[in-house]
Amino acid sequence: MKRLTTKLAYKYILPPLCALFLGACAGPSTVVLGQAKSEWDFDHHLQFKKTKFDDNHYKLEVIANNKVSFERLSAFLLRRSYLICGTYGYKLELIKGVESFDFPRASPNLIMPNLTAKLECAISK
Repeated sequence: MKRLTTKLAYKYILPPLCALFLGACAGPSTVVLGQAKSEWDFDHHLQFKKTKFDDNHYKLEVIANNKVSFERLSAFLLRRSYLICGTYGYKLELIKGVESFDFPRASPNLIMPNLTAKLECAISK
């Protein structure tokens, strides 16, 4: 009798329950204005945070990573800005994390801060 109820539970209860949980995970995520949202870019192996203030103003923070050079971090920041705004003409103001040319030589053990920038998309009329 116990074996029969276990089979019925696996057949009739487990699939709808799994579908319910998977559906809850795949639901749309709500964006809270002013709250940073961490994301991962699998193509470039980078973690970054995006904070949305309104439709045209964002703060982007690319997490510093020893495996990724500053050149790739900054190029990623430009590409991500284009994807967010959807067009060129955006204004990107770097706040911190800019590396000078001789940092690796002058300070080899320096831990760089995250590359942080304010993004202002062009207002479309």
